[in-house]
Amino acid sequence: MYTVEAVPARELGNTSFLVADTDRGVGLVIDPLRDIERYLKLASDLNLKLTHALDTHLHNDYVSGRRELAAEAGANIDELEPGADLNVGAMSIRAIHTPGHTPEHRAYLLTEDGRAKALFSGGAVMLGAVARTDLLGPHLAVHLALEALSTLHVRLRGLPDEIRVFPTHGGGSFCGTGGRSGHETTLGHERQTNPFFQTTEVMPFLARILNQHRYPTYYRDMAAVNRGGPTLIGITLPPLSRLNPEEVGRLKDEGAAVVDVRFGSDYDRGHIAGSYCVGIDGPVSAWVGWLIARGRPIVLVGGTEVELRHAQRQLLRIGFDTIAGVLDGGIDAWRSSGREVSTFETVQVEDMAQWVLSAEPMTVVDARDEHEWVAGHVPGAVHMYVPDVPYRANEIPREAPVAVHCASGYRAGIAASLLEQAGLKRIIHVNGEYSDWDRLHLAESVPS
Repeated sequence: MYTVEAVPARELGNTSFLVADTDRGVGLVIDPLRDIERYLKLASDLNLKLTHALDTHLHNDYVSGRRELAAEAGANIDELEPGADLNVGAMSIRAIHTPGHTPEHRAYLLTEDGRAKALFSGGAVMLGAVARTDLLGPHLAVHLALEALSTLHVRLRGLPDEIRVFPTHGGGSFCGTGGRSGHETTLGHERQTNPFFQTTEVMPFLARILNQHRYPTYYRDMAAVNRGGPTLIGITLPPLSRLNPEEVGRLKDEGAAVVDVRFGSDYDRGHIAGSYCVGIDGPVSAWVGWLIARGRPIVLVGGTEVELRHAQRQLLRIGFDTIAGVLDGGIDAWRSSGREVSTFETVQVEDMAQWVLSAEPMTVVDARDEHEWVAGHVPGAVHMYVPDVPYRANEIPREAPVAVHCASGYRAGIAASLLEQAGLKRIIHVNGEYSDWDRLHLAESVPS
């Protein structure tokens, strides 16, 4: 009897899977992450030998762990071509050509005793969605969208409703919009509820699948990293160098990015001027990968040892290996050394509303994305999605304070740190839920 163990990467919105025949003590990993210790621990706990590692596609959002599993566990990483079968214990794995998310995309069909049991669908089928088709450029987006339509309604048509489906991409992944959270569904449930299965006409399908949110800039070279073969990091994470304030200051002056991983409210109370506020309570890798160029040295600041290690793990997963170290002693050490510490005001949505109604000079910056903005926004606010702030901050008047908000306060903290880098002085971080605007019965502006 086969067993499936889900291994999630929540900050990516992704899940990889260890699939095992525990009776025969063998297994494989599908879409592994670069940090492989969890697979090795699971294999040890289940008394398994990991014989193979497969990817459903060339990943744009993280470094594949297949080479790590080959080096540390002896896993076979040969490609399984569409139509070919792989036997692992009593399990048979067949590769199915399922283009759409990428041209070469494959799903893996698991059968036991000749019966189809499970589909490892990558991005071909997600919970309530399918993965986007525009990552290789707008010139291929429509072509791949039509391939995705054929995958759903032709290539997967012969599979039974009761088959279990294990998608790699899930809710929160920039590789798809609108998906639900979770690791498993059934093909029948998706056929009945998934809007991409329900949409069978070509133009409505194209309109739906091509209406996607923007994705982090590091995606543009991630596939090339995977294609070229990333550097091996081994079973355990490399050590983090401890840096004193003088060393951090020198690195910063030489162009290193200082990334503060504390919660936004802690950052507001005191931080290194010019640092990035990217809290560990959100997807550190996505925002670092969006705002900081690959190869630029990075210094991590703040947080506990566990939180710093978690930030390191996230960055290694996307191939950001140039972590110079961490500020030993955190912001207290920086402050004790006599160096400059900046602060932001921290307020709630209700405070922002009072300022708006007072008509005092102030700029309100909405750091949410375009889809959120058009659904309703604070009257008079300036829309400036987080990644656009470095390029548009000069549009904000310098003679009045600027209050920046998002949906929860997390992205607003990032945007606030970018505004400081751009030279603004009085910055107010609205660190609260935008839904409070509705709760307070305040009017929203909605485009006509």
